[in-house]
Amino acid sequence: MATLRLNLTFREKRVCMNCGPEVVPIEVLRSGESGVIVDVSGDEKTVSRLAEMGVRCGCEFTVKRKDCPTLLTINGHDILLRCGQAAMILVSVEAASQLV
Repeated sequence: MATLRLNLTFREKRVCMNCGPEVVPIEVLRSGESGVIVDVSGDEKTVSRLAEMGVRCGCEFTVKRKDCPTLLTINGHDILLRCGQAAMILVSVEAASQLV
């Protein structure tokens, strides 16, 4: 039940941000691309761990390396994501340009 509650919170954030229709997994972006995190899915432990690392809805990021593991920069910090974790994070590339 806790996973559902966490995911509902992320969905509410996505609606509030008006991110538009282009929401994709972070794993499909290329090195150098930036965006905004709009949804993080998974079990409660994984979502909590990612949140502790700074991977939260509304955070802007840049993909520094698109390999396994994926290297991101979020809030000035480099973060490595396992292949499975990158698939659980949905992002909007359009939203980053709307925030500027």
